[in-house]
Order: sequence, then structure tokens, then C-alpha cells
Amino acid sequence: MLGALAATNAVALGLGDIELKSALNQPLNAEVELLSATESELEELKVMVASPQAFANAGIERPLFLAKLKFDVTQNAEGKPVVRVTSRDVVREPFLDFLLELSWSKGRLLREYTVL
Repeated sequence: MLGALAATNAVALGLGDIELKSALNQPLNAEVELLSATESELEELKVMVASPQAFANAGIERPLFLAKLKFDVTQNAEGKPVVRVTSRDVVREPFLDFLLELSWSKGRLLREYTVL
């Protein structure tokens, strides 16, 4: 009971939905909302496509195109923290399925995203 009284509302960093801002045959431009992110977490956050082993464990194919994706932690037009996902090359596939990996001093997070 004492442990329950001492517990605080711990809020962990999370990933929201992906918002696609580009179309087929255009370079990829998308944003993923960062949920419950503190300033210190945002400063040390590293974002990347997950490892080939993580893709294999999830049963997802890992096309070479994913290595060309760029990830930036920034703010959207509303001032909320987001991961901006972009590419220089046009996306010719009708859908793109990938695992996004976030790592920081307090944890690691993987999430699958599919964009059409």
C-alpha cells in the first residue's frame, strides 16, 4: 500500500499516428506526433529505421529505399513535437511499410507504420 501511495503518474514517451503530406510519385513527406515527450527526451532522442533484425522479427520486408529516409525531430505548425520523415527520392510504391525506432537514455521504442 505504501508503494501505491508513493507512485506518481509516470508518462512515457510515445508515438502517435503518421500524417502523410505527399502523394505517390513525390518525395516522401510525413510527420509522426511525439506523445508525452519532455524537453530533455527531445534533446537526446535518436530516430531511425529499425534494424534488419527487428524487421525480420516482425515479419516485415525491409526494402533498400528505407535506408534513404531522413528523420528530424522538430515541431509542427501547432507547435507540437513531431518526427518529420522525408526522402529525396520519389516514392513509386503504392504503400510503404516500415518500423520506426526511437532511442533515448530512458528507453527504446519500435512502431510499425504503413502509408498509402
